[in-house]
Amino acid sequence: MQSMQEDAPQATGAQAPATRVAFERLRERTDELELIVSGLLAFALLTVPGRVFDAWAANAVHVEGVFLYALWFGFLVVSGLSYTLGTAFVVHLAIRGYWVGLIGLKSTFPDGIRWDRVPLMGPVSRAFYQRRVGDLGQAIDRVDRAASILFAMTILIALAIVWVGVLAVATILLGGAIGALFDDSARVTNLLLFAGYVLFIVAGLVPVVLEKLIARRQARAQASPVLERIVRALLRVLGVLVPQRLIMPVQLTLQSNLHGNGFIVAYMVVIMATSIFGSLQIAGSLRLAMVDRYDLVTGEAVEHGMLTAHYESLRSEHDVLLRYPMIPSDRISEAHLRLFIPHQPQRDNALARERCRGLERGRNAASGPDAARLAVTCVGTLWTATLDGQPVPLDGFVPMERRDLGLRGLVGYLDVSGLAPGRHDLRLLWNAEGGDSGRLRRREYFIPFWFTPGMELPATAR
Repeated sequence: MQSMQEDAPQATGAQAPATRVAFERLRERTDELELIVSGLLAFALLTVPGRVFDAWAANAVHVEGVFLYALWFGFLVVSGLSYTLGTAFVVHLAIRGYWVGLIGLKSTFPDGIRWDRVPLMGPVSRAFYQRRVGDLGQAIDRVDRAASILFAMTILIALAIVWVGVLAVATILLGGAIGALFDDSARVTNLLLFAGYVLFIVAGLVPVVLEKLIARRQARAQASPVLERIVRALLRVLGVLVPQRLIMPVQLTLQSNLHGNGFIVAYMVVIMATSIFGSLQIAGSLRLAMVDRYDLVTGEAVEHGMLTAHYESLRSEHDVLLRYPMIPSDRISEAHLRLFIPHQPQRDNALARERCRGLERGRNAASGPDAARLAVTCVGTLWTATLDGQPVPLDGFVPMERRDLGLRGLVGYLDVSGLAPGRHDLRLLWNAEGGDSGRLRRREYFIPFWFTPGMELPATAR
Protein backbone atom coordinates (compact mmCIF):
# COMPACT_ATOMS: atom_id res chain seq x y z
CA MET A 1 0.00 0.00 0.00
CA GLN A 2 2.83 2.36 0.91
CA SER A 3 4.62 1.73 -2.38
CA MET A 4 1.42 2.47 -4.29
CA GLN A 5 1.06 5.76 -2.43
CA GLU A 6 4.66 6.63 -3.21
CA ASP A 7 4.14 5.88 -6.89
CA ALA A 8 0.99 8.00 -7.15
CA PRO A 9 2.70 11.41 -7.06
CA GLN A 10 5.21 10.27 -9.66
CA ALA A 11 2.43 9.21 -12.04
CA THR A 12 0.63 12.49 -11.49
CA GLY A 13 3.76 14.50 -12.10
CA ALA A 14 4.37 12.72 -15.38
CA GLN A 15 1.00 13.78 -16.74
CA ALA A 16 0.59 16.81 -19.04
CA PRO A 17 -0.65 20.01 -17.39
CA ALA A 18 -4.42 20.09 -17.13
CA THR A 19 -6.27 22.63 -19.29
CA ARG A 20 -8.51 25.31 -17.78
CA VAL A 21 -11.61 23.98 -19.53
CA ALA A 22 -13.05 20.53 -20.01
CA PHE A 23 -13.04 20.19 -23.78
CA GLU A 24 -15.50 17.32 -23.94
CA ARG A 25 -18.01 19.20 -21.80
CA LEU A 26 -17.72 22.31 -23.99
CA ARG A 27 -17.89 20.23 -27.17
CA GLU A 28 -21.36 19.07 -26.18
CA ARG A 29 -22.52 22.68 -26.23
CA THR A 30 -20.60 23.93 -29.27
CA ASP A 31 -23.71 23.80 -31.42
CA GLU A 32 -25.59 25.97 -28.93
CA LEU A 33 -22.76 28.51 -28.77
CA GLU A 34 -22.55 28.62 -32.58
CA LEU A 35 -26.29 29.18 -32.90
CA ILE A 36 -26.22 32.00 -30.35
CA VAL A 37 -23.35 33.81 -32.07
CA SER A 38 -24.75 33.30 -35.57
CA GLY A 39 -28.23 34.36 -34.53
CA LEU A 40 -26.96 37.56 -32.92
CA LEU A 41 -24.66 38.55 -35.79
CA ALA A 42 -26.35 37.26 -38.95
CA PHE A 43 -29.05 39.84 -39.45
CA ALA A 44 -27.37 42.60 -37.44
CA LEU A 45 -24.40 42.58 -39.83
CA LEU A 46 -26.64 42.89 -42.88
CA THR A 47 -27.89 46.26 -41.57
CA VAL A 48 -24.38 47.69 -41.19
CA PRO A 49 -23.53 48.39 -44.90
CA GLY A 50 -26.31 50.94 -45.25
CA ARG A 51 -25.12 52.94 -42.27
CA VAL A 52 -21.48 52.67 -43.34
CA PHE A 53 -22.38 53.84 -46.83
CA ASP A 54 -24.18 56.90 -45.46
CA ALA A 55 -21.18 57.76 -43.28
CA TRP A 56 -18.73 57.27 -46.15
CA ALA A 57 -20.81 59.31 -48.62
CA ALA A 58 -21.15 62.14 -46.11
CA ASN A 59 -17.41 62.35 -45.39
CA ALA A 60 -15.65 61.33 -48.61
CA VAL A 61 -16.67 64.54 -50.41
CA HIS A 62 -14.73 66.68 -47.92
CA VAL A 63 -11.27 65.16 -48.43
CA GLU A 64 -8.83 64.28 -51.18
CA GLY A 65 -5.71 62.25 -51.76
CA VAL A 66 -4.55 59.82 -49.13
CA PHE A 67 -7.41 60.58 -46.74
CA LEU A 68 -9.90 59.80 -49.50
CA TYR A 69 -8.12 56.49 -50.06
CA ALA A 70 -8.31 55.71 -46.34
CA LEU A 71 -12.05 56.36 -46.26
CA TRP A 72 -12.54 54.38 -49.45
CA PHE A 73 -10.57 51.39 -48.20
CA GLY A 74 -12.26 51.48 -44.80
CA PHE A 75 -15.69 51.56 -46.42
CA LEU A 76 -14.88 48.64 -48.73
CA VAL A 77 -13.60 46.55 -45.83
CA VAL A 78 -16.46 47.25 -43.42
CA SER A 79 -19.23 47.03 -46.02
CA GLY A 80 -17.87 43.95 -47.76
CA LEU A 81 -17.05 42.23 -44.49
CA SER A 82 -20.57 42.86 -43.18
CA TYR A 83 -22.15 41.38 -46.30
CA THR A 84 -19.75 38.42 -46.31
CA LEU A 85 -20.08 37.59 -42.64
CA GLY A 86 -23.81 38.21 -42.58
CA THR A 87 -24.33 35.86 -45.52
CA ALA A 88 -22.00 33.25 -44.00
CA PHE A 89 -23.81 33.34 -40.66
CA VAL A 90 -27.19 33.02 -42.37
CA VAL A 91 -25.90 29.96 -44.24
CA HIS A 92 -24.52 28.62 -40.97
CA LEU A 93 -27.92 29.04 -39.32
CA ALA A 94 -29.53 27.18 -42.22
CA ILE A 95 -27.04 24.31 -41.88
CA ARG A 96 -27.53 24.15 -38.13
CA GLY A 97 -31.29 24.21 -38.65
CA TYR A 98 -30.96 21.24 -41.01
CA TRP A 99 -28.77 19.54 -38.40
CA VAL A 100 -31.45 20.07 -35.72
CA GLY A 101 -34.02 18.57 -38.07
CA LEU A 102 -31.87 15.48 -38.63
CA ILE A 103 -31.42 15.03 -34.89
CA GLY A 104 -35.17 15.31 -34.46
CA LEU A 105 -35.66 12.57 -37.05
CA LYS A 106 -33.07 10.42 -35.30
CA SER A 107 -34.85 10.78 -31.97
CA THR A 108 -38.24 10.05 -33.57
CA PHE A 109 -37.03 7.18 -35.75
CA PRO A 110 -34.06 5.55 -33.95
CA ASP A 111 -33.60 3.05 -36.78
CA GLY A 112 -32.96 5.87 -39.24
CA ILE A 113 -33.40 5.05 -42.92
CA ARG A 114 -35.10 1.66 -43.47
CA TRP A 115 -33.84 0.95 -46.97
CA ASP A 116 -35.94 -2.16 -47.44
CA ARG A 117 -39.14 -0.12 -47.05
CA VAL A 118 -38.32 2.74 -49.45
CA PRO A 119 -40.86 2.56 -52.31
CA LEU A 120 -39.93 2.68 -56.00
CA MET A 121 -36.32 1.78 -55.31
CA GLY A 122 -34.70 -1.27 -56.82
CA PRO A 123 -31.50 -3.03 -55.76
CA VAL A 124 -29.23 -0.88 -57.96
CA SER A 125 -30.62 2.43 -56.73
CA ARG A 126 -30.67 1.19 -53.15
CA ALA A 127 -27.02 0.21 -53.25
CA PHE A 128 -26.09 3.50 -54.93
CA TYR A 129 -27.87 5.68 -52.36
CA GLN A 130 -26.64 3.61 -49.45
CA ARG A 131 -23.08 4.35 -50.52
CA ARG A 132 -23.83 7.99 -51.29
CA VAL A 133 -26.05 8.93 -48.34
CA GLY A 134 -25.08 6.43 -45.65
CA ASP A 135 -27.16 6.15 -42.53
CA LEU A 136 -28.81 8.96 -40.58
CA GLY A 137 -26.01 9.12 -38.02
CA GLN A 138 -23.42 9.68 -40.74
CA ALA A 139 -25.52 12.47 -42.26
CA ILE A 140 -25.75 14.16 -38.85
CA ASP A 141 -21.97 13.96 -38.45
CA ARG A 142 -21.38 15.42 -41.93
CA VAL A 143 -23.71 18.35 -41.36
CA ASP A 144 -22.24 19.00 -37.91
CA ARG A 145 -18.74 18.99 -39.40
CA ALA A 146 -19.75 21.35 -42.21
CA ALA A 147 -21.37 23.81 -39.79
CA SER A 148 -18.35 23.85 -37.47
CA ILE A 149 -15.90 24.36 -40.35
CA LEU A 150 -17.98 27.17 -41.84
CA PHE A 151 -18.28 28.89 -38.47
CA ALA A 152 -14.54 28.68 -37.81
CA MET A 153 -13.64 29.85 -41.32
CA THR A 154 -16.03 32.79 -41.00
CA ILE A 155 -14.41 33.88 -37.76
CA LEU A 156 -10.95 33.47 -39.34
CA ILE A 157 -11.85 35.61 -42.35
CA ALA A 158 -13.39 38.26 -40.09
CA LEU A 159 -10.26 38.48 -37.95
CA ALA A 160 -7.92 38.57 -40.94
CA ILE A 161 -9.84 41.17 -42.94
CA VAL A 162 -10.49 43.43 -39.95
CA TRP A 163 -6.83 43.43 -39.02
CA VAL A 164 -5.68 44.04 -42.59
CA GLY A 165 -8.18 46.90 -42.89
CA VAL A 166 -7.05 48.52 -39.65
CA LEU A 167 -3.39 48.10 -40.59
CA ALA A 168 -3.93 49.50 -44.09
CA VAL A 169 -5.92 52.53 -42.92
CA ALA A 170 -3.37 53.27 -40.19
CA THR A 171 -0.54 53.02 -42.75
CA ILE A 172 -2.35 55.32 -45.19
CA LEU A 173 -3.00 57.93 -42.52
CA LEU A 174 0.58 57.73 -41.25
CA GLY A 175 1.92 58.12 -44.78
CA GLY A 176 -0.38 61.10 -45.33
CA ALA A 177 0.77 62.75 -42.10
CA ILE A 178 4.44 62.35 -43.06
CA GLY A 179 3.82 63.44 -46.64
CA ALA A 180 2.10 66.62 -45.44
CA LEU A 181 5.48 67.83 -44.15
CA PHE A 182 6.78 68.14 -47.73
CA ASP A 183 5.86 70.52 -50.54
CA ASP A 184 4.89 67.74 -52.95
CA SER A 185 2.86 65.91 -50.33
CA ALA A 186 0.94 63.68 -52.75
CA ARG A 187 4.08 62.35 -54.41
CA VAL A 188 5.89 61.75 -51.11
CA THR A 189 2.85 60.02 -49.63
CA ASN A 190 2.47 57.70 -52.62
CA LEU A 191 6.17 56.80 -52.46
CA LEU A 192 5.95 56.03 -48.74
CA LEU A 193 2.86 53.87 -49.19
CA PHE A 194 4.42 52.00 -52.10
CA ALA A 195 7.62 51.41 -50.12
CA GLY A 196 5.64 50.17 -47.12
CA TYR A 197 3.60 47.82 -49.28
CA VAL A 198 6.73 46.40 -50.93
CA LEU A 199 8.44 45.89 -47.56
CA PHE A 200 5.40 44.09 -46.18
CA ILE A 201 5.24 41.74 -49.17
CA VAL A 202 8.98 41.10 -49.01
CA ALA A 203 8.81 40.39 -45.28
CA GLY A 204 6.14 37.77 -46.00
CA LEU A 205 7.83 36.10 -49.00
CA VAL A 206 11.47 36.09 -47.94
CA PRO A 207 10.98 33.60 -45.06
CA VAL A 208 9.30 31.17 -47.46
CA VAL A 209 12.22 31.37 -49.89
CA LEU A 210 14.84 31.12 -47.15
CA GLU A 211 13.06 28.13 -45.58
CA LYS A 212 13.39 26.23 -48.85
CA LEU A 213 17.06 27.12 -49.02
CA ILE A 214 17.61 26.04 -45.41
CA ALA A 215 15.81 22.73 -46.08
CA ARG A 216 18.08 22.04 -49.04
CA ARG A 217 21.20 22.79 -46.99
CA GLN A 218 19.96 20.57 -44.16
CA ALA A 219 19.44 17.76 -46.66
CA ARG A 220 23.16 18.11 -47.47
CA ALA A 221 24.02 18.17 -43.73
CA GLN A 222 24.98 21.87 -43.91
CA ALA A 223 24.16 24.28 -41.12
CA SER A 224 22.57 27.67 -41.84
CA PRO A 225 22.69 29.69 -38.61
CA VAL A 226 22.68 33.09 -40.34
CA LEU A 227 19.71 32.24 -42.56
CA GLU A 228 17.82 30.83 -39.59
CA ARG A 229 18.38 34.05 -37.61
CA ILE A 230 17.11 36.09 -40.56
CA VAL A 231 13.97 33.96 -40.82
CA ARG A 232 13.29 34.24 -37.10
CA ALA A 233 13.78 38.01 -37.23
CA LEU A 234 11.36 38.38 -40.12
CA LEU A 235 8.83 36.16 -38.38
CA ARG A 236 9.06 38.38 -35.31
CA VAL A 237 8.40 41.44 -37.48
CA LEU A 238 5.37 39.76 -39.01
CA GLY A 239 4.26 38.79 -35.51
CA VAL A 240 4.15 42.48 -34.63
CA LEU A 241 2.19 43.41 -37.77
CA VAL A 242 -0.17 40.41 -37.69
CA PRO A 243 -1.82 39.00 -34.52
CA GLN A 244 -0.52 35.47 -35.12
CA ARG A 245 -1.64 34.02 -31.79
CA LEU A 246 -5.16 35.14 -32.60
CA ILE A 247 -5.35 34.06 -36.24
CA MET A 248 -2.89 31.18 -36.60
CA PRO A 249 -4.66 28.58 -34.37
CA VAL A 250 -7.75 28.71 -36.56
CA GLN A 251 -5.91 29.08 -39.87
CA LEU A 252 -3.37 26.32 -39.29
CA THR A 253 -5.99 23.91 -37.95
CA LEU A 254 -8.20 24.37 -41.00
CA GLN A 255 -5.30 24.45 -43.43
CA SER A 256 -3.73 21.26 -42.08
CA ASN A 257 -6.96 19.25 -41.88
CA LEU A 258 -8.59 20.37 -45.14
CA HIS A 259 -7.24 20.31 -48.66
CA GLY A 260 -4.47 22.91 -48.48
CA ASN A 261 -4.87 24.39 -51.96
CA GLY A 262 -8.66 24.36 -51.76
CA PHE A 263 -8.54 26.20 -48.43
CA ILE A 264 -6.24 28.90 -49.85
CA VAL A 265 -8.43 29.32 -52.94
CA ALA A 266 -11.61 29.64 -50.86
CA TYR A 267 -9.85 32.04 -48.51
CA MET A 268 -8.70 34.32 -51.36
CA VAL A 269 -12.07 34.18 -53.15
CA VAL A 270 -13.90 35.33 -50.04
CA ILE A 271 -11.42 38.16 -49.47
CA MET A 272 -11.83 39.31 -53.09
CA ALA A 273 -15.61 39.09 -52.78
CA THR A 274 -15.42 41.32 -49.71
CA SER A 275 -14.09 44.23 -51.79
CA ILE A 276 -16.51 43.53 -54.65
CA PHE A 277 -19.56 43.85 -52.38
CA GLY A 278 -18.64 47.42 -51.43
CA SER A 279 -17.98 48.38 -55.05
CA LEU A 280 -21.35 46.95 -56.10
CA GLN A 281 -23.06 48.98 -53.40
CA ILE A 282 -21.52 52.18 -54.78
CA ALA A 283 -22.34 51.24 -58.37
CA GLY A 284 -25.92 50.54 -57.36
CA SER A 285 -26.26 53.98 -55.81
CA LEU A 286 -25.01 55.65 -59.00
CA ARG A 287 -27.34 53.79 -61.33
CA LEU A 288 -31.11 53.64 -61.46
CA ALA A 289 -30.89 49.83 -61.69
CA MET A 290 -27.99 47.38 -61.77
CA VAL A 291 -29.64 45.50 -64.64
CA ASP A 292 -31.90 47.24 -67.14
CA ARG A 293 -33.08 47.14 -70.74
CA TYR A 294 -33.61 50.83 -71.40
CA ASP A 295 -32.83 50.54 -75.10
CA LEU A 296 -34.77 53.71 -75.94
CA VAL A 297 -34.62 56.08 -72.97
CA THR A 298 -30.91 55.50 -72.45
CA GLY A 299 -28.59 57.05 -69.90
CA GLU A 300 -27.19 59.35 -72.57
CA ALA A 301 -30.72 60.53 -73.38
CA VAL A 302 -31.53 61.21 -69.73
CA GLU A 303 -28.31 63.18 -69.19
CA HIS A 304 -29.54 65.56 -71.89
CA GLY A 305 -33.06 65.51 -70.46
CA MET A 306 -33.77 65.82 -66.74
CA LEU A 307 -32.01 64.29 -63.72
CA THR A 308 -33.54 64.64 -60.28
CA ALA A 309 -30.07 65.26 -58.83
CA HIS A 310 -30.15 68.77 -60.38
CA TYR A 311 -33.33 69.81 -58.56
CA GLU A 312 -33.25 70.18 -54.79
CA SER A 313 -36.99 69.57 -54.49
CA LEU A 314 -36.68 66.25 -56.35
CA ARG A 315 -33.47 64.89 -54.82
CA SER A 316 -33.64 61.80 -52.60
CA GLU A 317 -31.23 59.65 -50.61
CA HIS A 318 -30.42 57.79 -53.82
CA ASP A 319 -28.80 60.95 -55.24
CA VAL A 320 -26.32 61.37 -52.40
CA LEU A 321 -23.31 60.53 -54.62
CA LEU A 322 -24.55 62.70 -57.51
CA ARG A 323 -23.02 66.00 -56.42
CA TYR A 324 -24.22 68.00 -59.40
CA PRO A 325 -24.99 71.73 -59.82
CA MET A 326 -28.48 72.36 -58.43
CA ILE A 327 -31.40 74.72 -58.67
CA PRO A 328 -34.37 74.74 -56.25
CA SER A 329 -36.95 73.15 -58.55
CA ASP A 330 -37.86 72.32 -62.11
CA ARG A 331 -40.44 75.12 -61.98
CA ILE A 332 -39.33 78.64 -61.09
CA SER A 333 -41.73 81.46 -60.37
CA GLU A 334 -39.47 83.97 -58.58
CA ALA A 335 -37.51 86.72 -60.32
CA HIS A 336 -34.17 85.15 -59.39
CA LEU A 337 -32.96 81.58 -59.89
CA ARG A 338 -30.61 80.20 -57.24
CA LEU A 339 -27.77 78.15 -58.72
CA PHE A 340 -25.54 76.15 -56.37
CA ILE A 341 -22.26 74.75 -57.75
CA PRO A 342 -20.73 72.19 -55.35
CA HIS A 343 -17.02 72.14 -54.65
CA GLN A 344 -15.45 68.66 -54.57
CA PRO A 345 -11.88 68.72 -53.15
CA GLN A 346 -10.84 65.37 -54.67
CA ARG A 347 -11.61 66.71 -58.14
CA ASP A 348 -11.31 70.49 -57.96
CA ASN A 349 -8.17 70.94 -55.86
CA ALA A 350 -5.72 69.36 -58.30
CA LEU A 351 -7.03 71.43 -61.21
CA ALA A 352 -7.22 74.65 -59.19
CA ARG A 353 -3.56 74.31 -58.14
CA GLU A 354 -2.61 74.41 -61.81
CA ARG A 355 -4.83 77.33 -62.86
CA CYS A 356 -5.41 79.52 -59.83
CA ARG A 357 -2.87 82.09 -58.72
CA GLY A 358 -2.71 83.24 -55.13
CA LEU A 359 -2.74 79.82 -53.48
CA GLU A 360 -0.01 79.10 -50.93
CA ARG A 361 1.17 75.48 -51.13
CA GLY A 362 -2.11 74.67 -52.86
CA ARG A 363 -4.30 76.23 -50.16
CA ASN A 364 -6.40 79.36 -49.83
CA ALA A 365 -4.48 81.05 -47.02
CA ALA A 366 -6.22 84.42 -47.34
CA SER A 367 -8.38 85.86 -44.56
CA GLY A 368 -11.56 87.88 -44.39
CA PRO A 369 -13.23 88.99 -47.63
CA ASP A 370 -10.08 88.15 -49.56
CA ALA A 371 -10.58 84.47 -48.75
CA ALA A 372 -14.09 84.56 -50.22
CA ARG A 373 -12.93 86.41 -53.35
CA LEU A 374 -10.07 83.99 -53.91
CA ALA A 375 -12.39 80.99 -53.48
CA VAL A 376 -14.82 82.37 -56.05
CA THR A 377 -12.00 83.18 -58.47
CA CYS A 378 -10.37 79.75 -58.18
CA VAL A 379 -13.54 77.70 -58.42
CA GLY A 380 -14.83 79.99 -61.15
CA THR A 381 -11.86 79.15 -63.36
CA LEU A 382 -13.09 75.54 -63.47
CA TRP A 383 -16.66 76.23 -64.61
CA THR A 384 -18.43 77.75 -67.59
CA ALA A 385 -22.18 78.44 -67.42
CA THR A 386 -24.74 79.53 -70.03
CA LEU A 387 -28.47 80.25 -69.83
CA ASP A 388 -30.28 79.75 -73.13
CA GLY A 389 -26.89 80.01 -74.83
CA GLN A 390 -25.92 83.30 -73.14
CA PRO A 391 -22.85 83.28 -70.87
CA VAL A 392 -23.48 83.48 -67.13
CA PRO A 393 -20.65 85.26 -65.28
CA LEU A 394 -19.61 83.57 -62.06
CA ASP A 395 -17.70 86.48 -60.52
CA GLY A 396 -20.83 87.60 -58.70
CA PHE A 397 -21.24 84.27 -56.90
CA VAL A 398 -20.37 83.85 -53.22
CA PRO A 399 -19.07 80.86 -51.21
CA MET A 400 -21.77 78.89 -49.44
CA GLU A 401 -21.94 76.04 -46.91
CA ARG A 402 -24.97 73.78 -47.28
CA ARG A 403 -25.40 71.78 -44.09
CA ASP A 404 -28.58 70.29 -45.51
CA LEU A 405 -26.59 68.78 -48.38
CA GLY A 406 -23.29 68.32 -46.55
CA LEU A 407 -21.52 70.37 -49.25
CA ARG A 408 -19.65 73.60 -49.79
CA GLY A 409 -19.53 75.49 -53.04
CA LEU A 410 -20.54 78.66 -54.85
CA VAL A 411 -24.03 80.11 -55.02
CA GLY A 412 -25.41 82.77 -57.31
CA TYR A 413 -28.82 84.23 -58.06
CA LEU A 414 -29.54 84.59 -61.77
CA ASP A 415 -31.98 87.31 -62.86
CA VAL A 416 -34.74 85.55 -64.83
CA SER A 417 -37.38 88.27 -64.57
CA GLY A 418 -36.91 89.16 -68.22
CA LEU A 419 -37.39 85.61 -69.49
CA ALA A 420 -40.52 84.53 -71.24
CA PRO A 421 -42.69 81.96 -69.50
CA GLY A 422 -41.88 78.40 -70.51
CA ARG A 423 -38.85 76.21 -70.83
CA HIS A 424 -35.27 77.49 -70.46
CA ASP A 425 -31.99 75.59 -70.52
CA LEU A 426 -29.12 76.05 -68.10
CA ARG A 427 -25.83 74.42 -69.08
CA LEU A 428 -22.66 74.10 -67.01
CA LEU A 429 -19.30 72.79 -68.11
CA TRP A 430 -16.51 71.70 -65.77
CA ASN A 431 -12.93 71.67 -67.10
CA ALA A 432 -13.76 72.55 -70.68
CA GLU A 433 -10.18 71.73 -71.74
CA GLY A 434 -10.32 68.24 -70.24
CA GLY A 435 -10.31 65.01 -72.22
CA ASP A 436 -12.97 62.35 -72.56
CA SER A 437 -11.75 60.03 -69.80
CA GLY A 438 -10.10 60.08 -66.41
CA ARG A 439 -10.84 61.85 -63.16
CA LEU A 440 -10.24 65.29 -64.70
CA ARG A 441 -12.29 64.66 -67.82
CA ARG A 442 -14.62 67.27 -69.26
CA ARG A 443 -18.04 67.15 -67.54
CA GLU A 444 -21.21 68.76 -68.88
CA TYR A 445 -24.42 69.30 -66.93
CA PHE A 446 -27.75 70.12 -68.54
CA ILE A 447 -30.51 71.61 -66.36
CA PRO A 448 -33.80 72.48 -68.08
CA PHE A 449 -36.40 74.36 -66.05
CA TRP A 450 -39.76 76.03 -66.63
CA PHE A 451 -40.29 79.68 -65.75
CA THR A 452 -43.82 80.07 -64.43
CA PRO A 453 -44.34 83.58 -63.07
CA GLY A 454 -47.42 84.18 -60.92
CA MET A 455 -49.27 86.16 -63.62
CA GLU A 456 -48.86 83.63 -66.41
CA LEU A 457 -52.59 82.72 -66.39
CA PRO A 458 -55.08 85.05 -68.07
CA ALA A 459 -57.61 86.75 -65.79
CA THR A 460 -60.49 84.70 -67.18
CA ALA A 461 -58.79 81.47 -66.09
CA ARG A 462 -58.46 82.50 -62.44
